[in-house]
Formats: sequence, structure tokens, C-alpha cells
Amino acid sequence: MAITDGMTSSYADMLDEHRANRRALLLVKAAEAIDTHGLRSVTIDAIADHAGVAKVVLYRYFRSKDALIDAVLADMVDALLGVDDMPAQWWTERLPHTLALAHEKRAALRVLLRQASYDPRFGKHVKRLHAVLAERTIGRIREALGEPGAMPGDASMLAQMISNFLLDAYLLWVDRGDPAKDAEFLEWLVASVRFMTRQWWNAPAD
Repeated sequence: MAITDGMTSSYADMLDEHRANRRALLLVKAAEAIDTHGLRSVTIDAIADHAGVAKVVLYRYFRSKDALIDAVLADMVDALLGVDDMPAQWWTERLPHTLALAHEKRAALRVLLRQASYDPRFGKHVKRLHAVLAERTIGRIREALGEPGAMPGDASMLAQMISNFLLDAYLLWVDRGDPAKDAEFLEWLVASVRFMTRQWWNAPAD
């Protein structure tokens, strides 16, 4: 009986892994199709054609086109927040991992930042990303620099500026930059964020 249970469990695990891997691949292909055709213009047929599957396969994993788009965007946001939450002694250690993620999921990042940001239906994913990043950013700045001085705006405004700057910079770089110069780009990114933060936080420069 134990052997049978073990075999059943192993098959179930393999089936779950297969479904998870296939779902992940469908999200990648869907992101590419959405990036090409547009968030509102893409059809479920275009996504299925790009993924090389029958339309019915998509409906096994996602109940509708909107549910599929939600899944693409939620997956991208979760990935970004996951990398941002990686254990690190200093925030700069996370940047190479975020850049690698931007390279890997460029289409999904483009859809999130260039299309969903301005969409009343799907903009909730961008708002969630910025809300979590802002909270984390404020905490990290306070830990490093203490309480702010007299700022032109509040801490949440600075946090929003930093997250916007970083995300746009990643996307612009993976679209137009030279991957051989990723390390130089990250050095520039760190210097830019540090300068912006100190100027806004009203902390004395080193």
C-alpha cells in the first residue's frame, strides 16, 4: 500500500510540475503577444497562435483573456517584488538580480510599465507594485539616513520617484543598452539613486 501511495504521490507531483511549467511558458508567450499587439487589441486567438497551442489549451489555465492578462501582470509584479525582497546586506546587492529579471521578462515588463500603467482595468497591478516598493524604500532610507529634514515633498513622494526611476531605467536599458555594459549601468544607477535620495532627504553629502 505504501508503494502504491508513493507512486501516486510522485505522479501527482510530476503532473503538478508539468502544469506549473506549462503555465509559466504560456505566460511568457502571452506577454510577448500582448507586447506586440497591445493590451486591449490582442485576441485570445493571437496569443494561442503565438504560443503554438490550441485556444482551448489557454482556457484550461485561464478562464478568459482578461484573466490571462491579469496573470501575466501579477506574475511580473510578484517576480519584481520577490527579487526586491531577497536577503541582502545592502540594497545595491539586489540590483543585478532585478536587471537579470528585466532581461529575462522584458516583454512582460514592457506590458506592465508601458501599457498597464495607463489602463483603468489593469493599472491595479502597477499600483500594487509601487505601493509595496514605496513602503520598503521608505523603511530602507530611514534605516540608512535617519529621519528626513525639510523636504520639498513627503517621504512617499520620494519613494515613488525612486521606484519609477529604477523601473524605467531597467526597461530602457534592456531595450536599448549594451548587455556587455550591464555592470557600468548598475554603477550609474546606484550613484544616481544615492544622489537623488540624499538631495531630497536633506542629508549631508559624504
